[in-house]
Amino acid sequence: MISTVLEKKHNRKNFRCGVDELDIYLKQYANQDIKRRLAVCYVIADKNNDVIGYYTLSSNHIDISDILENLAKSLTYSEVPVIIIGRLAVHQDYQGNKLGQALLIDAFKRILEISTLVGNHAVIVDPTNEPAEKFYAKLGFIPLKKSKRMFLPLRTIVDLFEK
Repeated sequence: MISTVLEKKHNRKNFRCGVDELDIYLKQYANQDIKRRLAVCYVIADKNNDVIGYYTLSSNHIDISDILENLAKSLTYSEVPVIIIGRLAVHQDYQGNKLGQALLIDAFKRILEISTLVGNHAVIVDPTNEPAEKFYAKLGFIPLKKSKRMFLPLRTIVDLFEK
């Protein structure tokens, strides 16, 4: 399955992932963010165009003091550019089938493409709950020092695709 940018043809009304915040975002706010160029929402839909999973990408930056010292020692800036996967969710009927990982890999591929055009040092995620934190930690994301956000250096993603 390949993700596409959210469009009007995609049915979102039945999307339920088990986290109200993520369900509401897709149904009520994703289009607004796309129109305002605050985020791009990528979806995977079934043959009926019902959304079964989605994620968002935006640009951002983080303060260097929020990164662990061993990862920040070679950086000379007070802030570093990052891409944020602001939301990632899978419909509850499709959870447990590695669709979340597939969405994340799709996001990584897009982030690598973006990084050839615009500098970015890492990927940031905002886990919504403890299971999400565990999901991201298992994939190598590291907690930032001053927030609940998690961090994955772009170099790690490059290495993943080179293997």
